[in-house]
Amino acid sequence: MSVVAISENMGSLGVEIGHAVAASLGYQFAERDIISKAADRFGEDAGRLSHAVEERPTLVDRLSTAQRRFAQYVEATVQELAARDDIVLVGLASTIILARTPHTLRARVTASEGQRAERVAQALGLDSADALDRVRQSDRERAGRVWFLYHVDLENPLLYDLVINTDRLEAEEGAGLVQQALQHPRFRSTEASRLMMRDMSLVTQARAMLLADPVTSRRSISVDCTDGVVSLGGRVEEWSVRRAAEQALGNLPGIREIRFLSPAAIEGPPGSEEGRPDLHGEAHRWGGHGPSR
Repeated sequence: MSVVAISENMGSLGVEIGHAVAASLGYQFAERDIISKAADRFGEDAGRLSHAVEERPTLVDRLSTAQRRFAQYVEATVQELAARDDIVLVGLASTIILARTPHTLRARVTASEGQRAERVAQALGLDSADALDRVRQSDRERAGRVWFLYHVDLENPLLYDLVINTDRLEAEEGAGLVQQALQHPRFRSTEASRLMMRDMSLVTQARAMLLADPVTSRRSISVDCTDGVVSLGGRVEEWSVRRAAEQALGNLPGIREIRFLSPAAIEGPPGSEEGRPDLHGEAHRWGGHGPSR
């Protein structure tokens, strides 16, 4: 009935709070496994995806389009999981990715450097200085990557519905605050909000799949979705691009129909139906699991 997205610092107890909320409410929990799910789905190396969304970008990263493509794969996975409802997602900029989604509680869990370093030292068996260095490095890595991808400051409290300082709180107490906030009607899903989440998820997933396809990745294609109808605009006038888009999105559950919005002639094989002028756009209605052939 709700979605919880948690942003946390190393040693802040954000992961522990997320686990506690999920266990108490019977929700699914997702954190590091989001990367492995994205890697499996899009055929990429999990290490490269992890670097693209968690570590401070290098100069090479800033000049590479691959980094944003990898981030799009993770975003698609986060949105797809959120659309299932009843889930707690921790980290990987999920609070930013889900910023516009309904019935989503976005929480920031933090604490002072000293308190977080003390927890890290105890958990990893480090001395105080090494633990503090580890905490500060983690903060720099995450803040740098989020700024590179989304141009926002993770520490800005206006990004969140709830900010929890765990300097004097245990994980169970922090989880209680999250559950109390979830009692508000704005964080409870409705049929309309679930449909909105589904359409938003389909847009993000479609963009990622088009980026993963060797033909459509070279084109600037806009994606929109209303009630399961996906509209593709931009450079989709060629028959080969439209066919590739159909195939790329063919196994995406939830799409009822694809519409090509560009009112241009399709460059198809000579004598084919696809080679005729397309004056009003073209729609392909799907039967549940892919395009009909």
